[in-house]
Amino acid sequence: MIDLLKFALILAVTIFLLTRKWDLGLILLLDTGLAALLFAYPFLDLLRSILHGIIAADTLNLAGAVFLVLLLAELMRRTQAMERMVAALQVVVPDSRVVLALIPTMIGLMPMLGGAMFSAPMVNEIGTRLDLTPSRKTYINYWFRHSMEYVFPLYSSLLMVSALLGVSVYAFIRASWPLTVAAMAGGIIWGLAGIHQETHDTNGQSRWAAWLDLFASTWPILLVILVVVVLQFNMLISLAAICVLFIIVKGIGPSQWREVGVRSFPIQTFSAIFGVMVFKQVLQDVGAVEQIPHALGALGLPPLIVAFVVPMLMGLVTGTAPAAMALSLPLVAPLLSGLPIEALASGVWMFVGCFSGIMLSPMHLCLALTHNYFGASWGALYKALVPSVGVIIATAGVILLLR
Repeated sequence: MIDLLKFALILAVTIFLLTRKWDLGLILLLDTGLAALLFAYPFLDLLRSILHGIIAADTLNLAGAVFLVLLLAELMRRTQAMERMVAALQVVVPDSRVVLALIPTMIGLMPMLGGAMFSAPMVNEIGTRLDLTPSRKTYINYWFRHSMEYVFPLYSSLLMVSALLGVSVYAFIRASWPLTVAAMAGGIIWGLAGIHQETHDTNGQSRWAAWLDLFASTWPILLVILVVVVLQFNMLISLAAICVLFIIVKGIGPSQWREVGVRSFPIQTFSAIFGVMVFKQVLQDVGAVEQIPHALGALGLPPLIVAFVVPMLMGLVTGTAPAAMALSLPLVAPLLSGLPIEALASGVWMFVGCFSGIMLSPMHLCLALTHNYFGASWGALYKALVPSVGVIIATAGVILLLR
């Protein structure tokens, strides 16, 4: 019980400081010190964990990938590729509301941490024209970015949960597909509903010409999907090569490189990245996450509740699917093995517990980075996120009952 109170205190401090508009990187630094204090972690060990978190390969790869994504987005913005892409999409798909949802959904097919930053400038372009609030633009970009994560087989979260259950990823998807339907429904209700349709001046452009213009403006993104997702080349090398290729094709001279580089390196974004990774490293090193299942088990809660709450807490604390699932599912899966529940249905239940925590976690980089990008209000954002996640949880409950 004491260990649960420690986690509750860390989350409470985080939420309170977020509502006071503190920088997330600074909050995470304070959270790291608070976790070390609460779990009696020696100071020298804390310094080693912080250093390990900063220089870990995962941290550096993530920071490099986010920088290169922002760099490519800035290059596309500077050359008006973003504007052309949005204009062409609105000829091909005349309804701006559909385009708003479609852009982050398409970019969501690139399974990369912080990938919501790729679609954020395009959502901002349309959302500003439609006079949407920063919180609504953030919600639309963030929620639809993850709407396919329940069914797209290249996501590490799906690959991990299917491996832990001992089933093929496609068998899991046959059970989990209603979650994506529920995610789309939630996004429409709390994101798109009430937005007035915008009338477009197509300037006489045909749909065929719009398709050609769409390809001409999106080829860098399509190339990223091809080499990273389909061919599975190294992400950093691929992104760097595509940025260089784009600079050469568009003739962006050295006189612009410095400004482009500075605009692609927002300090708040990278303080959040390093803060999240250091905080996660310290929690793992102090053994804090391993204590949650034992603490909940001691309360005598039903196995179904424990199997949902433990992954959810891991998701809230870590903010990343691979870490949360690797730490929680092996601990709680045995609790459901003796119950008269189909393995796939119980897997969906645990998966949704984990993913619900991740989607609500201020440690989730997609949420943290896009919140900073749009300058959104945390309160208004969570007013849409909480009921949307509730729809997903309810859908998982129905799957549990019917299968």
